[in-house]
Amino acid sequence: MTRAQIGRPRNAAPRILDAARRIAAREGAGNITIDAVALETGLSKGGVLYNFRSKDALLAGLLDDMIAEHRTRLASVPRNATSPTLRGHLETLQHASSLNIDLSMAILAVAAEKPELLDPLRDELSRDLERIDEEASDQTGATLLLLAIQGLKFHKLLKLPGGGEGRQSAVLRRLEEMIDELDEN
Repeated sequence: MTRAQIGRPRNAAPRILDAARRIAAREGAGNITIDAVALETGLSKGGVLYNFRSKDALLAGLLDDMIAEHRTRLASVPRNATSPTLRGHLETLQHASSLNIDLSMAILAVAAEKPELLDPLRDELSRDLERIDEEASDQTGATLLLLAIQGLKFHKLLKLPGGGEGRQSAVLRRLEEMIDELDEN
């Protein structure tokens, strides 16, 4: 059978990224290797490298997925909402339990290996901060809220104690109230 008869091979990138997330969640971000991902997916090492030319490229792919999820969440917030970009960040935090939490491990995997691979995330957050500045009359208050939300995301990612579910729910409600109050000033 010729290649033309077989057709193009399917892109295994999503399967590879899922395997890398599972490894990070189960064994720690430092254990994401091309060999480990190949074993996890059942692909050859060459099959993984065909989709991601290096471990850095694989980690960048994980980060790209995380950013895409962030953009989807932001796009779901009505543009006429109070501070929609800031509210989108809060919604991402509020829905983190229903999201695939190991996707967030991509941040740790990237940061542990090469901090410069976080540049796309830095760029995304810079654009979000610009939008937040345009949307809020109290830019300092909006920035404070964004930093609080980002801190809570990393707090959750690192599984640090937060005072229990009740306190966390109260904190999220208070953040939402504070976003609403931004336009009242």
